[in-house]
Amino acid sequence: MPTIKPFYGIRPNPDYAGKVVLDVENLSLDEAKIIRQENPYSYVNMLVPKLDNLFLRGSKNELAFKKINENFEEFIENGVLIQDVKPSVYVYRISKDGKTQTGIWTITSVDDCLDNTIKKHELTKPDREAVLIDYLQQTGIDANPVLITYKPVAEIDRVIDQICQGLPDLSFSKNDSLHELWRTDDSHNIQTIVDEFKKLPSAYIADGHHRAAAASLSALKQRQFKPGYSRTEEFNFFTTVYMASNQLKIYPFHRMGKDLNGLTSTEFIETLGKHFELERSNCAIMPERLHKFGMYISRQWYKLTLKTAKNDQSNAVSDLDVSILQELVFHDILEIEDSRVDPRISFVGGLVAPDVIEAQVDNGEYAVAFTLFATSIEQLIKVADQGGVMPPKSTWFEPKFQAGLLIHKINQV
Repeated sequence: MPTIKPFYGIRPNPDYAGKVVLDVENLSLDEAKIIRQENPYSYVNMLVPKLDNLFLRGSKNELAFKKINENFEEFIENGVLIQDVKPSVYVYRISKDGKTQTGIWTITSVDDCLDNTIKKHELTKPDREAVLIDYLQQTGIDANPVLITYKPVAEIDRVIDQICQGLPDLSFSKNDSLHELWRTDDSHNIQTIVDEFKKLPSAYIADGHHRAAAASLSALKQRQFKPGYSRTEEFNFFTTVYMASNQLKIYPFHRMGKDLNGLTSTEFIETLGKHFELERSNCAIMPERLHKFGMYISRQWYKLTLKTAKNDQSNAVSDLDVSILQELVFHDILEIEDSRVDPRISFVGGLVAPDVIEAQVDNGEYAVAFTLFATSIEQLIKVADQGGVMPPKSTWFEPKFQAGLLIHKINQV
């Protein structure tokens, strides 16, 4: 079903790759400035540029975008970034801690998002979309791919394996991970990949809903000024990495509550007993199956087991642990109506150590913490197939991509 095509990828010169690519997950402005000062080759120069002269005409945003474009052209001219001379499809592989994840890196038609060919499971925020749209339209740089998953296909796996038989075009290590990129401009390989993706019964956004939405809305805006558009122009496509569902790893987002809504710890625990069986624990609880939860409060861990499991086959969202916790605890007890915007709830995602969670409760920053078992890929697919929307921060997907590893220019002719 997805419509994909090869593109003229822009990637780091192998001599600079480790210095160029940037982990943007949870990157703060202060950290970005430090990286920029210490590493002139970092992709951070396309995100947080140094403004040489603030007295030039234009707003700060206008000057920043102008400088980003100048920096990008300078990286190309100096050979820090190189552009492939033929439209290509790429295979990307990341290896870390003994686990290898491999997928197809290509570009996908925005129409597949607009008509729900590629299914979604999250809502997006207009203000965040607006920032991303502005960046795309002012720079034309599309450098952070949307992660899309699908049920494994033997023929796609075969082509990936064939391409990976050769030496990678790019290989470097960073942050304990090995990154490898293979390029193919072979017409037979490309056609096979394109055809196989057209046959997919379904595909699902795993990570990057805001980036997909921004690319789609940006394309719609550009179409208004190009009445003769053919839907094949670069601005009608966005960068994507397709990984089969057996390649992905999902970690949970744990929940942190700022206060107990006026209850004492004892009262809060007693109230929880209506829906959960509680058991004290001498060690941290990181749940190993669905409908089991950990709770840390007043320097004590508890194991929580849901007394009555929901099993509404017509509503996959309601059976998610994140939904159960939101409804029975954060909504009913703590009176948090919308966890997307309420400052009384926070989230900790990925592989987080229990002592990190404990410290934030012990120092009074939070009153209570809940740990969860990860949402499964099967649950995600079921929710998306039903047209459902998961609560915010339901899934933390690996891999996370390095910005600047492979760039698509949407304003390229």
